[in-house]
Amino acid sequence: MDFRSDAPFPVTRWSLVAGARAAADPRQKRAALEDLCALYWKPIYGFLRRRGVPVEEARDATQGFFVSLLEEDLFAKAQADSGRMRSYLLGALQRWQRGEWRKTMAEKRGGGREVFSLDAMAEADDFEAAGNDHDTPEHHFEKSCALAMLESAMRRLADEQKAAGKADAFAVLRPLLAPLSGEPALSHEEAASRLRCTPEALRVTLHRLRKRFAEVLRASVADTLAEPTPEAIQEELDALRAALSQ
Repeated sequence: MDFRSDAPFPVTRWSLVAGARAAADPRQKRAALEDLCALYWKPIYGFLRRRGVPVEEARDATQGFFVSLLEEDLFAKAQADSGRMRSYLLGALQRWQRGEWRKTMAEKRGGGREVFSLDAMAEADDFEAAGNDHDTPEHHFEKSCALAMLESAMRRLADEQKAAGKADAFAVLRPLLAPLSGEPALSHEEAASRLRCTPEALRVTLHRLRKRFAEVLRASVADTLAEPTPEAIQEELDALRAALSQ
């Protein structure tokens, strides 16, 4: 069974992988790969759930897969021209599942080498296992990856706003920038009332934040590309929008 995705989503994390492989310090290498896992664990877990893997088994498999990425250096043979990171990860998952993961999972989970909280996977399960019944696991995987990219960019913007002493205001404005799963809808009137500002002031603030979010998202996209040319970044942004519109 081939797990590769044909959806047009050319996101990669080859720059992270290259940095991890080049790191002389094992701790630096692990940190780089954990960063990679932080972005992709939810799409991998959701993919397994959409393929009908039971909850507990999907949690074990996701945890074990990323433990293997960290401990067995599954990226050792990865090259920048190997294709999209998502295709590579799904191929690596396929090869790993063909191995002895079921026999070793209990040992790995009990050995103190967890990469992510199993509770976090449980919280994500409703979204990852749900969706349009006509969506293939591959399409659902692409959409999940696109959402992960948006969430990553939004976290970076939130950190900026917090550093500028605007965390409370940003918490109010965030749903108006790019609504993400689980965020409540908020009207401009409600936002202006909460911030005690005029509608015109709110529009100006939102315009500036949206412009900054676009810049942060573009930077986040560039960080996922081995060669972040303007053309490659725009292709990535177009593919992100396409994945979310499916």
